[in-house]
Amino acid sequence: MAIEPMRLLRLAGSKENIEKILLTAFSSDDMHAELASHVINEGNGGQLMPEDNTYADFYKRIQLIFSNLHSDFTCAYDGISVFSDEEIESHIRLAEVNYEKINEQQLNQSILTKEDKEALIELRKFNIESLNHLSFTAVTFGRLPLSSQAKLTFLADKGFVHQIVFKNNHYVWIFIISNAEDAKINQSVLESLFFEPIPIPKVDEKQLALDCESTIGQIYGYVEHHAEVRRYYKYMAIFDDIAVVTGFVPKKRVKAFKSMFGEMEDVTIQDFPAGLEEGLEPPTILKNNWFAKPFELFIEMYGLPHYGDFDPTFYLAVTYCFLFGIMFGDLGQGFVLSLGGWFLWKRKGSRLASAAIRIGLFSMFFGLVFGSFFGDEHVLDPLYRAIGMAGKPLEVMEPSSTNVLLLGAIAIGATLILSSILINIVLRFKRKQLGEALFSQNGLAGFIFYGSLIGMLTLEMMFQIKVLNIFTEILFLGIPLLMILLREPLTHLVKKVAIKPHGGWGGYLTEAVFELIEVLLSFVSNTMSFLRVGGFVLSHAGMMFVVMTLKDMSGSAGLLVIIIGNIFVMGLEGLIVGIQTLRLQYYEMFSRYYEGGGKKYIPTTTLDH
Repeated sequence: MAIEPMRLLRLAGSKENIEKILLTAFSSDDMHAELASHVINEGNGGQLMPEDNTYADFYKRIQLIFSNLHSDFTCAYDGISVFSDEEIESHIRLAEVNYEKINEQQLNQSILTKEDKEALIELRKFNIESLNHLSFTAVTFGRLPLSSQAKLTFLADKGFVHQIVFKNNHYVWIFIISNAEDAKINQSVLESLFFEPIPIPKVDEKQLALDCESTIGQIYGYVEHHAEVRRYYKYMAIFDDIAVVTGFVPKKRVKAFKSMFGEMEDVTIQDFPAGLEEGLEPPTILKNNWFAKPFELFIEMYGLPHYGDFDPTFYLAVTYCFLFGIMFGDLGQGFVLSLGGWFLWKRKGSRLASAAIRIGLFSMFFGLVFGSFFGDEHVLDPLYRAIGMAGKPLEVMEPSSTNVLLLGAIAIGATLILSSILINIVLRFKRKQLGEALFSQNGLAGFIFYGSLIGMLTLEMMFQIKVLNIFTEILFLGIPLLMILLREPLTHLVKKVAIKPHGGWGGYLTEAVFELIEVLLSFVSNTMSFLRVGGFVLSHAGMMFVVMTLKDMSGSAGLLVIIIGNIFVMGLEGLIVGIQTLRLQYYEMFSRYYEGGGKKYIPTTTLDH
């Protein structure tokens, strides 16, 4: 229904205070900052802050290490410590070397079985570092078939001793200590016993991971802090010795935003109307009531309105619910749709689920009009008799109702097209686009032509009232068509400029005649497009008639047939009707009065992370 009012704020402070200005400005999610390159032009003499990705690169390397280590380590900047780039590089490189050792060892162990890894865990209870640095003693670790374990006692004279670390029903895991001189001989003996060696870990992974965190922890906060500051440099423009940040803040948040700079004496905040500065388009925040708000999703899909323009959300919400309800009119199915939407909205907060609640209610209403409850066309008959009605308001399955539905669909379509044209006329007048408002097919000329044609055909064909004659045809049809044909010269006339078209009269009239033919065809095709509204009413009733027929033929399985049939119809037809209703909105209605193309409001802190 409306667009949130915005204000253009310009923060200015000393160059030396850049860090504090940036971190304060972006400590909340209020500001949609403009890139400094959009603010600076040849006339104002501003300069961009030099790009510096050094800390961003450092921070990415740190995050990569922690990500690979599955560590959630953090350390805040103390505001005092200072590190040179060389010191930071040294710390990061040391951590990277340690991680490479961990990674190499993990790759070597990736081919091991689950039992092998459990055995290694037991082995770690010994001093692995000492085992890896023995000078005169050889240490071997691996697994041996359980059947070979007894034979080890006969090999004690070979100069080695063994220690069992782990065992299961098939293998025993041992480490063997022998003289370094006898290692090769012992190796051949072990091979005869089907011994499978397993490399002893060279490093303590947990300790190295802790070392990485300790090494990085010294510089983490400092690097993160400076990477954060420099990430916002692109929003900072320099004018002489003054640093300036320009952005848009919702009007209702301006006071709170300004209060964040209360202790900064050398910072001034200039507050301007949102559209003051040429070249800086204000972002758009849609502002709608509880009913229309979920349908903002469809506006965003098409394109937001420009700031200060018309927000069609409420109009779309009402017409979308209305059209969907007619095409999917069933009291029971509409209730399930609303109930399902409510559950999803409660669990996920989805706008689409919230919209489903509303369209389900309209489906329930038209289900009462059509007398349909989960496809049963007569279960509601007692209700109508109880309130004094002879029967349901509309019997969809009666052959006589077909014309009523199709003509009703045409009437709905014509009404919506005319209302869309009327919205466009009002908007064009507000924008002072008199030519489009008066002489286009979606302006006053098109409204008079299309409205008169529909009205006169209705009177002639349905009420047998003769209104078509040479006078009415010229006045209400011919003159509006002539205005559409001569739109460009008439627009020039209104603007009080040369009436002659830019390309000359011959070329203009040739092109305008073909465009007029296209306009006439579009009026016909757009109107006929709404026949799908009546068509889907018949389609829905027909599909549920098939389900009820199958139920009657299924005997004791009839209830199951009804459940499965309703699920199928709701899933298939509900999806199709939803898409077709959106198509009518976009192609038959939006194309007449709405362009989109607005800029979405995105807080800079959200956009930049």
